[in-house]
Amino acid sequence: MKPQKLYDIFLETLADENVKSSIIELISGKTDDKIEGQTELFPQTDSFELSAENAELTRKIALLELENGSLRNENENLLSQLRRAKEELNGYCGVYGAQITLYEKLKGLSEETASVLKGYFKNTSPVGFFMCGMRLDNLVGLRDYTERLVIEYGDEKKTDIAILNELYVYLLSCYNSTFNSPVYKPVEVNVGDEYDERFHFNVGTAKSGIISQVCLKGCLSVNTGKVIRKALVKIQTE
Repeated sequence: MKPQKLYDIFLETLADENVKSSIIELISGKTDDKIEGQTELFPQTDSFELSAENAELTRKIALLELENGSLRNENENLLSQLRRAKEELNGYCGVYGAQITLYEKLKGLSEETASVLKGYFKNTSPVGFFMCGMRLDNLVGLRDYTERLVIEYGDEKKTDIAILNELYVYLLSCYNSTFNSPVYKPVEVNVGDEYDERFHFNVGTAKSGIISQVCLKGCLSVNTGKVIRKALVKIQTE
């Protein structure tokens, strides 16, 4: 097609008012914003609405970050409190652990033995119990009763005797703590040692032999070395 013919068609097209109007709007940027093929499922959104929505989301994010920061601080405070509580508990257990353990063991005493102990330990609370035990007269009474159990009942009261023996040794250490330096100490005796009547008392009738069982530890004076209570033992004879 000749150029002149194309030019004539172009001029004829421009003569159409609708075409002319569309071209003018396109050039001036005033065309309809709707994209071809756009449906109600993909509606146009005004830029102002998008800005408002974006601002609202930004505000919510800022609030969430503040809340998150507050929760982190609260969590750190709780962790700090937990660490302090654990340190206090460890310190408490370090000081009173032996008492707590022994006090729990006392619950394993027979009803009869527990009843007798109440005569010496009037205060049955953990602290009160050991405070009573630190009195010398109560220590003597506890020792007398435990010796009687060993001599009269032997293995029949084995559990009670073992608990009371541990209690006696511990209360000796508590009693010593009331002085500037210890005044009593347990008599060192072990299974396999040679029987020595200066430090040991045989529950049986033999007068010599090897110690086969330590029933009850004794104690002696730290200053003089004098035996205050002999250890009660059983010996094995040939």
